[in-house]
Amino acid sequence: MQKISSYQLFVITFIFQLGTTVIFGFGGSAGKDAWIGQLVSMCLGLIVILLYTTLMKMNPGKTLVEWFPAQFGRFIGIPISFLYSLLFLYHVGRGLADIRDMISTTILFNTPFLIIEGVFIIIIAYCVYGGIELVARLGEMIFPLVLVMFCIQAIFLYLTGVLHINNLLPVLENGWKPIWNVAFPGGITEPFGEAIVFCMFWPDTNRPEKIVKVTILATLLSGMMITFWDMLAIAVFGSMFSHFLYPLYTLLGMISIGDFIENLQIFGILYLFMTAIIKILINMLGALKGFQQLFHLKNNRALIIPSSIIALILGMTMSKNISEHVYFTHMKILVPYIWFPMFIILPAILLIVTWFRQKVLKIK
Repeated sequence: MQKISSYQLFVITFIFQLGTTVIFGFGGSAGKDAWIGQLVSMCLGLIVILLYTTLMKMNPGKTLVEWFPAQFGRFIGIPISFLYSLLFLYHVGRGLADIRDMISTTILFNTPFLIIEGVFIIIIAYCVYGGIELVARLGEMIFPLVLVMFCIQAIFLYLTGVLHINNLLPVLENGWKPIWNVAFPGGITEPFGEAIVFCMFWPDTNRPEKIVKVTILATLLSGMMITFWDMLAIAVFGSMFSHFLYPLYTLLGMISIGDFIENLQIFGILYLFMTAIIKILINMLGALKGFQQLFHLKNNRALIIPSSIIALILGMTMSKNISEHVYFTHMKILVPYIWFPMFIILPAILLIVTWFRQKVLKIK
């Protein structure tokens, strides 16, 4: 069985939670208070993470797809677990669509979608053959690059002289309602609720006693970084921040130092590549491990190619363009009707049932 260290768990959790959130800036509907919305989302997200880790402690040595059959019985639990595996696979296709849309609207305008997604799914399938250890080592390589790029870009923006702190004022201009609309349910489901996929890998950690600590630290760091990027974007663009589909990409285009250091939008593309690839790989591995355990297979290698083809088809067909992908599929369907029930409601019900069985009925 492959094992990952607590540090590797920390870095892949951090990068996973950055994902595409730092690129898209989903808090834009709160206007100048988007950064507060992200802070509130992070605080609520910590509660969600604690929900997952509590379930882990109550079901030691089991993965997410084993929790539900253990507590609900096979007749109810297995179909629910199968839905989670399907959801993780859907997230792979969604991640491919995110990459497709950004690349096709920024740097490769006339490149067919099939070519873009096809190249990435080949890379993903290759990496998946190496398992969670390979992905964890890849995360170790990406983690310092993300931090260094983040610091350099923040410094360059300051030196360019485009930051205007007054753009952040007045705070709470429109009250708490827009902030709450950002945080609930969208802000807690993405990226924090999506981290439920790590319940598939917590039993593979060589220091299980540190899982809660490193997961909370990773959540705090990713939440603070997303918040800081929102503050930078608002300090530069003010109320216009909410009108940009890719705020980070647009923000990096504002850097200009001595007519020498400029046109750094490529860093935004690199951010997407590094964080999205880790997120896609984790979801793919989570889906494959779920199917493997549900079908009682010795390994998941036979499932990699079929799952990759399904993910490619999903990525090609789930939306016609970026607006439909983000503003309709994501906001109107995924968040309220799929993510919130599966990331929040079902785990909460599972926690209640598990507590009742273990504490009242004394069933282990």
